[in-house]
Amino acid sequence: WQASGLGAAAGPISLGETNAALHASGQSLVAILARDGRMHAVVLTRGTAQLTPLGDYNAVAEAALRLVADLDTLAGRRLPARLETVIRNSVRHQIRLLTEEIIAPLRASIGDGGLVIVPTGALAAIPWHMLPDLRGRPVTVCPSASSWLTAWRRGPPSPAAQAEAPLLVAGPDLDHATPEVTAIAKIYPGSRPLLAEAATVSATLRGLDGTSLAHLAAHGHDDRENFLFSRLDLADGPLMAYDVQQLAAAPRQVILSACDVGRSAVRPGEELLGFTAALLYIGTATVISSVARVADEAAVGVMTAYHRELAAGARPARALADAVLSEPLSPFVCFGSG
Repeated sequence: WQASGLGAAAGPISLGETNAALHASGQSLVAILARDGRMHAVVLTRGTAQLTPLGDYNAVAEAALRLVADLDTLAGRRLPARLETVIRNSVRHQIRLLTEEIIAPLRASIGDGGLVIVPTGALAAIPWHMLPDLRGRPVTVCPSASSWLTAWRRGPPSPAAQAEAPLLVAGPDLDHATPEVTAIAKIYPGSRPLLAEAATVSATLRGLDGTSLAHLAAHGHDDRENFLFSRLDLADGPLMAYDVQQLAAAPRQVILSACDVGRSAVRPGEELLGFTAALLYIGTATVISSVARVADEAAVGVMTAYHRELAAGARPARALADAVLSEPLSPFVCFGSG
């Protein structure tokens, strides 16, 4: 409550400013709200604003929770064939329900460009790329329209920042972490990954401070009682969500290749809390993280493909949309500016 955080607070924004930025970026924004058990969406697209009725909020909230639970069960486990069939059928059912209740009513208004989603409540846990209408499409999730516009206005990193070697960290006791980080390092000449004992909390915080790009492959944990105690496991202990408040300058983009750290609790006032939110609130423009557990092989494949797209010049949301095409059940989400 007493920490001042980084940078200045964003002021109020106008509808015209938001629409102008969306039009210039080729995107639409969908802000979803729930009232009396029904959902509604404020849709900003092509310079217009409209209110669109959606489906049943309680049904969607339950489907989102069931989908994440199903993905957690499937991730990296060998299950009896009959049980796996039941769970995969459940995944398809939840995806179909989410599509019918949220996306179908929006089809006539959101076009086929990039999409910025401001979710409400349990909708913050939806892995949006799993919905058929959004496959291969840049999707960004943000706490509010003002936070998206503030992040978008920062613009792409400067040529000097783009040439800077990224921070690459492999945490302990995670089979895929070192191979993943080593493979990504080959994409960025001159990068020096922090592996094994070198991947300490202090070294990671130093590397995060003001960097244009950071990739952290580590075990992640959410603390549902106090989300500022959500953490990543590093060589000498946990990197806590509240530790990022120590940074003098926010990193521009952070990829969290770790289970669960994209999950957020929602408190009264629609305030999102968690490791991802902690990074967004200190001024990080974009965070890529997972809203469910991730199998090791899937994490390596998606993350390597993501960095190839990013190094080729794609924006984060576009790079992620292309990277997850080969993994239809990938729970990674682009948060922030996209």
